[in-house]
Amino acid sequence: MIADSLKKAVLQAAIQGKLTQQLPEDGNALDLFEEIKAEKEKLIKEGKIKKEKPLPEITEDEIPFDIPENWCWVRLGGITFNRGHKTPNKVFTYIDISSIDNKINQLGDLSNILTPENAPSRARKIVNVGDVIYATVRPYLHNICVIDRIIDPEPIVSTGFAVVSSTDVIINKFLFWCFLTPMFDDYANDLENAKGVAYPAINNIKFLNAIIPLPPLTEQQRIVEKLEKILPEIDCLSVDEKQLNTLLQSFPTRMKSSILQAAIQGRLTEQLPEDGDALDLLEEIRTEKERLIKEGKIKKEKPLPEITEDEIPFDIPENWCWVRLGELISIISGTSFSKNDVTSSGIRVLRGGNIDDKTNQILILGDDLFIPSRFKNTEKEILKEDIVIVGSTGSSTVIGKPAIASENMPNVQIGAFLRIVRPINNEYSNFLHLIFKSNFYRQHISSKVQGTNIYNIRSNYITEMLIPLPPLAEQQRIVQRLEELLPLCDALE
Repeated sequence: MIADSLKKAVLQAAIQGKLTQQLPEDGNALDLFEEIKAEKEKLIKEGKIKKEKPLPEITEDEIPFDIPENWCWVRLGGITFNRGHKTPNKVFTYIDISSIDNKINQLGDLSNILTPENAPSRARKIVNVGDVIYATVRPYLHNICVIDRIIDPEPIVSTGFAVVSSTDVIINKFLFWCFLTPMFDDYANDLENAKGVAYPAINNIKFLNAIIPLPPLTEQQRIVEKLEKILPEIDCLSVDEKQLNTLLQSFPTRMKSSILQAAIQGRLTEQLPEDGDALDLLEEIRTEKERLIKEGKIKKEKPLPEITEDEIPFDIPENWCWVRLGELISIISGTSFSKNDVTSSGIRVLRGGNIDDKTNQILILGDDLFIPSRFKNTEKEILKEDIVIVGSTGSSTVIGKPAIASENMPNVQIGAFLRIVRPINNEYSNFLHLIFKSNFYRQHISSKVQGTNIYNIRSNYITEMLIPLPPLAEQQRIVQRLEELLPLCDALE
């Protein structure tokens, strides 16, 4: 993400003195460092903070980059202190990792108010307004923030944090931004410093030994002000970038959906006089269906309801017609069997998991079930390519998902939770496939399913679906055009 890289670059530039101008009147950071040391000594004498072990000298090998002449390198522990520990003895506000919104590095929910007897063993660290807290466990998650308000009842922080206090609130804010820089990230997450595999953590000694570039106080103020102005603008860029990324990712799918919708509305191809009228094709299909019923090859079904004007969702070309899907197909239910019927070989059973809802293909899986040959049922078998199978039960996201057989599949049957949709005539099967791949079909099924977590499709949800029917010649042109366009959408993905 460009915004993330830009934010890192700005933060890194800030601690290298490249974001602000160095002014003679700022003085030298060495003077500030001496003032901080003197203030810490005073607090130690007053018993407000404990004396710490001396920190090692900074070596040339440790310095990662050049800084302005009036800045200096210091160890974090040399310019900060912690307020110590306490065991809660009254009602308190417990701040743990979950209290921080690490996306914006701010305190979030502070409703975790506990009594002393319910205090976790980790609730020990004292904190005050203006302090910075830094989660030392999994530091790459950036659970870092400034205590930006008075908290009542008094806050107690988890020992999973380092509490960073300094002699000036400006220094605290500057350190907060330092902790988010690539420089400090590299240090805190280095395998030598952050120990552990699942939950790497940097210990207190390593943390306080980190070296920090220290500018004069007035320049720290300018750096903080500059960052507080620039970084929100970068955050806005990040939001825009994520929205654009989402749009780009969804674009191929949305484009494919739009092309399919245009195809079934007659807007993708030209209507030619020589194509004839779809009503003639419909009569031919009805005649063919009657013949198959008389020969006992398909079952006679209940009459379909008449089409009303209110049902028609959009206009179609004059030589097309609206038709109930049941006039063009026959539906075959799946095979029912029990667990005791399952064998290691025999007839492969296709189930919902065998439908790839992204490619609309039938998958052969390693955990497919098999049933004995006594279940052999020619009608329920996947005997030839181009038939459609649909899931008839499942969650709202998979219910009705279709797959199209791309080859003959002998010795395979569908399970009880699938249905075969077989065209009366294979001449228009390719156009039917487009219907099943479209959002037009998906929206129809979504409007019909009922239930809570598990939904079921009745056969009439499919047979009563209203679809536009073009003449056969135009169907072929539509299919050909889509074979040219849809791969381009796939290539974009």
